[in-house]
Amino acid sequence: MLKIIFYICSINGTNKAMDKPTKKRNSYNTEIIKVLSEEFVVTERFVRMCVSGDKQSLTAETIKKKYNELANPSQKAIENFKNQPL
Repeated sequence: MLKIIFYICSINGTNKAMDKPTKKRNSYNTEIIKVLSEEFVVTERFVRMCVSGDKQSLTAETIKKKYNELANPSQKAIENFKNQPL
């Protein structure tokens, strides 16, 4: 039975049909996403698309720049906390 499935998959060119998806999911700061969506009067999905680089417009570039400005201080605080001995 296994040989038949492999044979069918290799004929169709789908020998990776059983593999798990390898696309990395990005996680964003939800508080910043909510604030930016309210500030620019857009949906949270649009803000995520802007930050990931899927959208190309002046508003998208502004949102991405603003997200990075708001997210960098929190990332630096986390790094400082990790580096400090208890």
